[in-house]
Amino acid sequence: MATRWSSSWLAPAATALSLLACYGTLAATALLGALGVSIGLGETAWAGTIVVFAWLALLALWCGWRRHRALRPITIAAVGVMIITFTMLAAYDRVLELTGFALLCTGTFLDWRTQCGDGRAPR
Repeated sequence: MATRWSSSWLAPAATALSLLACYGTLAATALLGALGVSIGLGETAWAGTIVVFAWLALLALWCGWRRHRALRPITIAAVGVMIITFTMLAAYDRVLELTGFALLCTGTFLDWRTQCGDGRAPR
């Protein structure tokens, strides 16, 4: 008997990894600093990791869109990913960064709800 492989966890996982790469690294650095340990952190690599995971989340959302054709989740997340990319690579602004992550999380949640929730596709 074949089991059905579900990819509904891909976008939430990539979104969580992007958030963890951003705020988890920041928290770990602050904690280590409070303990008296200093580490050198390459900001370019850090920003690149955040952006890569955000784009992977968008790619996973696109795969879900191909199944359910709901535009709202992928559109909201795409705006969020573009804001995150701009913030990390061009001009950093904390408010824009938080807005981008909020939009990415909102789009991911709406996609998850469409795939696993009540079955109605938000438009």
